[in-house]
Amino acid sequence: MTDLTKIPGIGKNMAGHLIAAGYPKIASLRGADPEEVYAKDCAAQGVRVDRCALYCYRLACYFADHGGHLPADKQNWWDWKD
Repeated sequence: MTDLTKIPGIGKNMAGHLIAAGYPKIASLRGADPEEVYAKDCAAQGVRVDRCALYCYRLACYFADHGGHLPADKQNWWDWKD
């Protein structure tokens, strides 16, 4: 089992991507670089993944690094765009 779906915006599908990229739990995202997570996801899938996934990974890494807390103005994956 994984706890990744506790992260806002991470459902079963995105959790599967994270697991395949080597991040099976929230704790495994602590200290991770979202760009590296995205690159590993692309490598695991063998394609360039939509950048929306990167925005999800930015949120997920912040969530992991800050004890499950997100800034009030960054509650959704689209709040983490470039």
